[in-house]
Amino acid sequence: MVGCHPVPYPYTVYYCHGQVSDNRLFEISLKGQEDRQRIEAVAICHMDTSQWDPRHVSFRVLGIEPGAAPVCHVFTQDNLVWFSSHSSAT
Repeated sequence: MVGCHPVPYPYTVYYCHGQVSDNRLFEISLKGQEDRQRIEAVAICHMDTSQWDPRHVSFRVLGIEPGAAPVCHVFTQDNLVWFSSHSSAT
């Protein structure tokens, strides 16, 4: 699974990455804290982070250790997400 989103340059540039381990794609609904307006978004979660570098910035930001919890990216409108049309049964 690969997540890509445009980077603010004067021409189209995409930042992409992927991971070969267990990843899940979710459609989620978000509600604004101030205006309470809802938007639909997509989240890609890296379900197994046990093999990641313990110094990865995600662990510092989230206050967790490798393998303790999934790490997710949330994509809102105007973002692109590519994923395989087939998946293995879990």
